[in-house]
Amino acid sequence: MMQNRIQPIEDSKKTVTAMVQERVRQAILDGILPAGSRIDQNQLAADLNVSLVPVREALKILEGEGFVLIIPRRGAFVTEASIPDMEDLYFTRQIIEGQAAYHAADKLTDDHIQKLEDLYAAMDVALKTHDYAGFMSSNRAFHFVIYDAPASRYLSNMIAGLYDLAERYRYRYMYLNDQGTDIQREHRMILEACKARDAKALRNAIISHMQHTLISIRDYIDHEATNLTEE
Repeated sequence: MMQNRIQPIEDSKKTVTAMVQERVRQAILDGILPAGSRIDQNQLAADLNVSLVPVREALKILEGEGFVLIIPRRGAFVTEASIPDMEDLYFTRQIIEGQAAYHAADKLTDDHIQKLEDLYAAMDVALKTHDYAGFMSSNRAFHFVIYDAPASRYLSNMIAGLYDLAERYRYRYMYLNDQGTDIQREHRMILEACKARDAKALRNAIISHMQHTLISIRDYIDHEATNLTEE
């Protein structure tokens, strides 16, 4: 049975369905709802202090995002993470985020650059103190300063959806612990390209960063699989 570790829904201007969607997505990212596990919708509704209707609506939305798989007559399940899926996801992200960065370069203001510098410093502190949740938050904000610069609502929403899917891998495998120096070196390259407003350099830095992230997570998964085989 699912543990009661998801905070109940309080009054908010957001719709109940949207709040349930956020809570369940975060529970998946945090591993409270593990990959492959069946979601007990009645228990979830009780934990969140809501009716079944917003739970079902939220799960349908999460299925569209790729976090949940709904099987008729069997129920809703947290999607399994796999290397082929991850490679496909990062292939798509490289194309879209690389182009977004390219078009962002000449739209970055001095305020944007200062925000990037501040977030870079925040990530540095988070990595040194092993504050992975803090790092993930600052890392997302850092990238979206760039992705939001072209001021395209459709582009930002598309990137956000793919980025959230990628969090399943980054957050779950916590590869950051021994690669913080490399990650920050890549972020510095991105930042320097932003400061130079160099579109090609920024696109290449973003793509290279994602390629290295993919390799790191894939190596971690392979390493874990090898350890399980040897046990």
